[in-house]
Amino acid sequence: MDNKPFIHLLRTPLNQYFYDVNTNQVVQVTEDVYNYLLELLTAKVNSSASMDISHEVDNLKSKGLLSTKHVKEYEHVMAPFLEHFLETNIKQMTLQVTQQCNFRCAYCSYTSDDFNSQRGHQSNKMSPEVMKSAIDFFADHSINQQKVVIGFYGGEPLLEFDLIQQAICYAEEILEGKELTFTITTNGSIFRDDILRFFTKHNISLMISLDGTPEFHDRSRKFAATGGGTYAVIEKNIRYIRDSYPSIYEKMLFNIVIDPRNSCDELFYKFGEDDLFKNSEVMSTIMDDFYSLEKVVMSEEYTTEIHIQEFKAYLARLGRYSEDKISKLAYKYILNRIERSKSDFKPFTELPDKASHSGPCIPGQRRLFVDVNGNFYPCERVSETSDIMNIGSLQKGFDVQKALDILNTGNLTEKECRNCWAFDHCSTCARFCDNNGEWSAELMRSRCGISRHTAEDKILDFLFYRELQGEL
Repeated sequence: MDNKPFIHLLRTPLNQYFYDVNTNQVVQVTEDVYNYLLELLTAKVNSSASMDISHEVDNLKSKGLLSTKHVKEYEHVMAPFLEHFLETNIKQMTLQVTQQCNFRCAYCSYTSDDFNSQRGHQSNKMSPEVMKSAIDFFADHSINQQKVVIGFYGGEPLLEFDLIQQAICYAEEILEGKELTFTITTNGSIFRDDILRFFTKHNISLMISLDGTPEFHDRSRKFAATGGGTYAVIEKNIRYIRDSYPSIYEKMLFNIVIDPRNSCDELFYKFGEDDLFKNSEVMSTIMDDFYSLEKVVMSEEYTTEIHIQEFKAYLARLGRYSEDKISKLAYKYILNRIERSKSDFKPFTELPDKASHSGPCIPGQRRLFVDVNGNFYPCERVSETSDIMNIGSLQKGFDVQKALDILNTGNLTEKECRNCWAFDHCSTCARFCDNNGEWSAELMRSRCGISRHTAEDKILDFLFYRELQGEL
């Protein structure tokens, strides 16, 4: 392996390429060179090459490409500085003000009884004392951050509006002088005028979760008390906010939870053309099935429709198709993907001797999650019943070693990670390696195929747009 170039070969309908791991570049090659590299990677002995191919390969090597170098030691680049960052550079704290919710969503990890590796809906709520202690902790550990964010999470956080109100007023006092933003992730069913008047006076950003059209939404997101659908209530509330509290509506975000077993055309139309959403900030996520035995599989209909929408959006971006004829949601998604590719494939000289795969974030620094009892977790998406995800508490402070273990998750499969071509584009974080409170190399490996497929798709998207532009 050490004598072979550290690359990954790809084809499009038009050209042949290799992704050079050491320089993070995607390079077009001739058919002959592509076949030679393919044979070189798969053969047990060195392959022979014609003089023309040898000349082309030597030319690529002279540009720093086709290096055989691999990372020698696995360690996240931020590992030596983690303790300092946790002490002085926390960017965001998310407070879990309640573990109760007035919804029972079919796919919610807190509703499902499939696993015992996540808590259920409970009546526990955060006390004012824990809330103030958490904000004090945040103030003490964000001294090097001028822009800070406090988020409120549940359950359904607006069930505890009184506590949120106290928290916002207290944070504005304690964090005076910083650029402070508040975010609330809500199901959109609990809005009263007193709540909305308070939000108007403060820097509040609301994110409302929806599941698409009323039919799709009501299939999964039901009221806990009645079992009835929730869409009509949410839509009524949003319209009321738009008409009566426009300053809140203008900053409102919508997160669309997509079930890929359904058609996407109706969803795109709903959030691209409906007057209630078409000028709003809309993001989308695929339904998360990590804590469910029922795994989500994309339907053929969804896959076909999404690819058609994306293709039209690419053409519109290049001025070859009318924007009026495509989904605004799909167009925005493609624009974001194009922008990300500009940073994802910025070239560098070579891989460092010491590095880690790109999946983990800096646990606790980017988005510290504090549960109702004051326990610390890297974010709100990990299991709250897992000891390895508990990285400290308000009483004890950070457990730096546990945070380091999360940061260096790739140590579970160090050899495979160091020799994987998708090393710098891997999406596997510690959450996917947690087996009921124990680290699992097997779970880590089970994600490898998904991560490589995602990385390859990202490269192919990058090439697709470049080829459409006629740059290659």
